[in-house]
Amino acid sequence: MLPASLSPPHARISGLVALLLDQLQGRGQLVASVPELQALSGLSPLAVRRQLEHLTDRVVRLPGRPSCFLVVPPEHRLRGAPPAAYWLADYFRLRQKPYYVGLLSAAALHGSAQQAVQLTQVLTTTPTRAVEVGSVRVEFHVKESLLDTPLTPIRGLAAPLAVSSPEATALDLLAFQRCVGGVVRAAEVVAGMLPAMSAAGWRRALPHAPQAVRQRAGYVLDVLGAHRFAKLVQASLPSKLHGVLLQPATPSLGTSERLPWRVEDNVGLQGALR
Repeated sequence: MLPASLSPPHARISGLVALLLDQLQGRGQLVASVPELQALSGLSPLAVRRQLEHLTDRVVRLPGRPSCFLVVPPEHRLRGAPPAAYWLADYFRLRQKPYYVGLLSAAALHGSAQQAVQLTQVLTTTPTRAVEVGSVRVEFHVKESLLDTPLTPIRGLAAPLAVSSPEATALDLLAFQRCVGGVVRAAEVVAGMLPAMSAAGWRRALPHAPQAVRQRAGYVLDVLGAHRFAKLVQASLPSKLHGVLLQPATPSLGTSERLPWRVEDNVGLQGALR
């Protein structure tokens, strides 16, 4: 809502968009779309854009439709943008698309930080171009069953953020292992999340994972010594399984499949984790 002092006769005053951005920032919203600013101000889309052109020292445009602009508070201008966790929820709300922070970025929030990641990994339902503003980079991966993925609230963040649960993150790491550096790195990160996992969390996450991913997850958990969780994975699998490679797109070593998972360890995981 506009303040009383900004009634319709004043709706075209210079600096109105800047004032609205100040108000949104004061409420913790750092992303605003042109249609949103138009509705709040009563200005035309062209007038809103012209005022935004004079604010290049404090806003940057984000890709996608509708046209969105990110407010860069003074304390974040040296790096060119605030951290992605501050504004991702607003960005996807304006785009009307579901999302969650996942893979290595979610694992770090769940306490697994063996290997630093210099970008934010986000899963969504449609192909989305990477966002790069200043030193902040966000990459997107498509997941068809995204809406079925269990999420976990993370305390202490600057803004609300959708984050996959530790168990769902582990399954995603194995499903998207090519995006995180391979299955060995995925297993190392899963190991770092084990203290954050629970039996209830696995029961929520497993029904929505492909069978081959569950087979790999069971094998990885066994190798890591997390036998209690591995048994839950085994209980979710049918009695007859097709054999799978631990790391797809990597040549088979011709070794026998590890039972009960029917997973061929074609990377020597146990030795690689020592």
